[in-house]
Parts: sequence; structure tokens; C-alpha cells
Amino acid sequence: MLDPFDIFKVEQNGSVKWLRAIADVERAKSYVVKILVIAAPADYLILNQRTGERIIIQAATEQRDGCSESPSVALSSAA
Repeated sequence: MLDPFDIFKVEQNGSVKWLRAIADVERAKSYVVKILVIAAPADYLILNQRTGERIIIQAATEQRDGCSESPSVALSSAA
């Protein structure tokens, strides 16, 4: 069985780059917030392949500039 939560990095031009799949949403969110946003500040998208639900994790502008502020999390549903 394939892991149902895909993680994508949102590029500056609006395209997305697939990074990996993870088995559950909490692990996916934790991976993005604790590892990806710190290593490469950007916006990330978690997509639930089963339901189409999307979770967008946005790195704060200050964090992108080198400050250590927590990222904000915005939820949106599939179109």
C-alpha cells in the first residue's frame, strides 16, 4: 500500500516539486515543520491522495530571512 500523504515544495514560480510520501498526516506535518521549513524555508503542500484535502504550511517571511519564528499553518480543501 502506498503512503497516502504527498509532500510538495511550492516553488517561487508557483509550481510544485514532489518531495516524498508519508503514511499519516501528523507525521507529514511534523516532518515539514521540524525539518523542511528549517532546512529550506518555503511554502509546503501536503496532499491527501484519498480525499484530496490539502494542507498548506507557509514559512513566515521573517523565517525566510533568517529569523527563527514558527511557521503558520493554513488549511484548504480540494477544488
